[in-house]
Amino acid sequence: MKKLLLISLLVAAVTVKSNAQSLVMGIKGMFASTWLINANVSDAPRAKQTYVPAFGESYGLSAAIFFNKKLGIEMNFFYSNHRQGYTGDDTEYEARTTVSKIDIPLFLKLKSETGAYFEIGVQYSSITQARYRYKLGPVDTNYYVTQHFAKNSIDGIVGIGIDIELGAGFALTTALRFWGSLTDIKGVDGYGNDLSDDTVLNQTVDTRYNYEGNYKPTHSAAAGFLLGLTYTIGDRPGKKKDTSQPAS
Repeated sequence: MKKLLLISLLVAAVTVKSNAQSLVMGIKGMFASTWLINANVSDAPRAKQTYVPAFGESYGLSAAIFFNKKLGIEMNFFYSNHRQGYTGDDTEYEARTTVSKIDIPLFLKLKSETGAYFEIGVQYSSITQARYRYKLGPVDTNYYVTQHFAKNSIDGIVGIGIDIELGAGFALTTALRFWGSLTDIKGVDGYGNDLSDDTVLNQTVDTRYNYEGNYKPTHSAAAGFLLGLTYTIGDRPGKKKDTSQPAS
């Protein structure tokens, strides 16, 4: 993955020298409200299991090529943690699933003269690890559930933000991003049960997870605040050229 990003940056640098206006490179981090949505869990009695808000984080590198003042493409390489919390009204247990992954979003970016921009694209996510934790009184269990998740997912992603020029080619980036998986990532319920296991789906004795034999896909969703520092090689995107004539 890192080699791929390095090769992409080298190709981008050559492109800027030939026919693009600028190359923008940087480091970025993001804090997000994260969710794992499954209809079987959503329809379960609140007394047994219900969602609790949880938060995740992402950090990594970014590179963008702008072909003119307004239009460009951007790719990020992020290490991310995506979480979902659960509880039940009956026992008030605490549970959480943490999905660690590598996110590679690719955006089309439209930028204004003020530095504000809109971005839309797709994101490839490689799930590297998933853990489940359950706490109730003295009971505190924590174990891997990676085998119950899909290996990857494809997400749709949009964002709005602004680049604030700092000088000498540097800029501070702030943005809001929203994304969700277009593909099924599988996973577990609030009790750590495999949501694609027929034994779990057909369970009728334990009312904690009476899913009536119906498999339902799981989709991730998130909304996050992004902060980054970028450096521009070439003309800064969005900035008007100074066409004024010097005083005689």
